[in-house]
Amino acid sequence: MKRWTGIWLLCLACLLTACGQKTQETTSWTTEAMVRTILTSQDTAEKTQMIAWGDELFDPYITGYYGLKPKELADGAAAYAGGVSALEVAVLQLAEGADPAAAVQSLTAYIDSRAGSFAGYAPEQYAILERSRAVSRGQYAALLICPDPDAAEAAFTACFSSDPPPLPADDPPPTQAGDPPEPAQDQPEAFEEPLEQEPAPDAPDQPDIPPDEVPPAEPASEPEPVLDPAPEPEPDPGPEAAPEPTPWSYDEQRILDAWNSGGRDGLREQDLAILEALESIPALTDPGLTDYERELALHDWMISWAEYDPGALSSGPIGEPMPDNDNPYGFLTGRKGICLGYASTFQLLMDLSGIECITVHGTSHAGTADHAWNLVRLDGEWYAVDTTWDDPVASFQVSKSTAHLYFNVTDSFLRQHDHQWDPSTVPAAEGAVWTWS
Repeated sequence: MKRWTGIWLLCLACLLTACGQKTQETTSWTTEAMVRTILTSQDTAEKTQMIAWGDELFDPYITGYYGLKPKELADGAAAYAGGVSALEVAVLQLAEGADPAAAVQSLTAYIDSRAGSFAGYAPEQYAILERSRAVSRGQYAALLICPDPDAAEAAFTACFSSDPPPLPADDPPPTQAGDPPEPAQDQPEAFEEPLEQEPAPDAPDQPDIPPDEVPPAEPASEPEPVLDPAPEPEPDPGPEAAPEPTPWSYDEQRILDAWNSGGRDGLREQDLAILEALESIPALTDPGLTDYERELALHDWMISWAEYDPGALSSGPIGEPMPDNDNPYGFLTGRKGICLGYASTFQLLMDLSGIECITVHGTSHAGTADHAWNLVRLDGEWYAVDTTWDDPVASFQVSKSTAHLYFNVTDSFLRQHDHQWDPSTVPAAEGAVWTWS
């Protein structure tokens, strides 16, 4: 009995020791060094932008994107690639009393929000986000949006081991709490001998005058009256400044009227640029095309002409969205657009071609992300067209079938491929004759 009791106690001691090593929740690593170590675990050459605790952008970033309050943190760092890249890693040290589970929940919601931004537009990056995760250890939470989240989590966990991996070469070793600050180099002594002051020059010698021979002081003269200054003439206001012009906004009817009439009077610079770009599209004016052939040619021209605006997918100040990316001016002249820029341009091209068309305002990613596409009517039947998702951002050459996956499809097909909308607001797309093959 004693022998079994001894064995049981020995096993319990080993178990407690192992558990103690497994559940270590403190580290001497800085959060910035942890982020860099996690990034080195990924097989990617993408460059990232680092923001860390104390940076001007740090508080607005973690509040606006992660949904966390600065007072909930004691330290933190985040690195993101920006543009059409989902890569982003963050390590946050929570303040005492802050709930790590709540922080992980906020970071998980951010991952889902980012996935909604990439859904349909950048399939490869969307797949990365679908695999990504947020984890915690002690008072630390980590955001792991990267190609290999398993390797990233292992690197994060290793920073808490008794024998953590070495710091990257460009990082200084982490400081322990209570370490005295490094002495400043090449600084002057705190106290220096005061500089010797030059003696004041001696006053010039004055002749000695007996007191009884000092001349009496002259009486003060009456002050002269101060006259009010003559009023200055009012400055000439000159000609009145011309009023500021009202901001330009896209109006399709204005473009249609100018196209059909040939008149250009009263048009703004942006309107003229749209018309000039339209005149250079061969499929728009070719008289030998049927409605289907013209629709297909204009669809193919669009996806070869422009791309999805990468600035609209960026998670930080890297790559700001292009102005007017939601209308034909941005699409035709800047060659970039978001889904509404694609849909409104396709609408304009169909209206100019005399093909009945409707723009649908719906959602994607299970109803969490705004999205827009079109319906066209050919031979009395409606078809759905999503030019944006037919022009995905990818690292490979998009095949013809992928570039026409959402060309002239049915409502049923869209519902199976992450499109949501109110069917009572638009006609049903059930045409099957003029599909692409």
